[in-house]
Amino acid sequence: MGLSPKPQTEQETEPTVPENKDLHQKLKQLEEEVRIHLQERKTKRVVPIPKKVKKPVSTVKLSLYAAFTSKPDKEVVSVRNRRNVEEVKVREPMIVKELSPDMEMFVKYLYENGYFKDANFAKGKERFDLAWFDSSFGRGYVKFAAERFGRDNQEIAKWLSASALKQLATFGCPSVDRSSVFPAKSLRKFFEVPENTVCSKCALQQSCKFINQSVWKTGTSNLHLVAVMKVVTSYALELVHPQLVVPDEVKKSVSQLLKEVVKLSQTNEVASGV
Repeated sequence: MGLSPKPQTEQETEPTVPENKDLHQKLKQLEEEVRIHLQERKTKRVVPIPKKVKKPVSTVKLSLYAAFTSKPDKEVVSVRNRRNVEEVKVREPMIVKELSPDMEMFVKYLYENGYFKDANFAKGKERFDLAWFDSSFGRGYVKFAAERFGRDNQEIAKWLSASALKQLATFGCPSVDRSSVFPAKSLRKFFEVPENTVCSKCALQQSCKFINQSVWKTGTSNLHLVAVMKVVTSYALELVHPQLVVPDEVKKSVSQLLKEVVKLSQTNEVASGV
């Protein structure tokens, strides 16, 4: 006896109505869309948001000499430990005026005494050229060279005109930059000029962060030629605040001091047998 075919029940009968067929196709399509969506989520590349990382305290050593000449300096000072190291920043081009005759004389004297021998713009040049100082970089190097000159010739400071120096001290500061303010304050300290008498009349007091502050580690017994040269060259190169009007008597004192510095240095060279 063979097996008789199993009778088909009503529940096992596959629906053949068009509506059920369309629904079945839509379900398959929906399943396929879900599958594709899940696959895209797995393969999608998630780019993490970078976290801000604190920069470590710089241990790189920096000096103005290295900045201007691309050479290491014997007097390198750690940026971390010295607050008054000037950072060399990229600045907008500035319109520079011609150097005064006295400043030309002083700059040429610096050149003749080797203070520009390592300057990038003077390397390989046989003759002195005033065009070197038609840029903000060149003017900045003059200030740097003048400061080195001041360190090398401290002994002539005591012979400078006291009246001319006091004229600069009582006028104020060339600008509100720390590098200009504190040398001017050291002159006032030396001549015992009260800060408030100068700051109260200063045209820059609204923008100055050091108003009425006195300098430390300096006194009335020593006049530092480096501070003098910083102040004198700032006025001589006209590297002053745009709102500052420098009176003629201050300009005359600057001119006088430039002449005295060169003359005293030459006299000192002769006395030393250089």
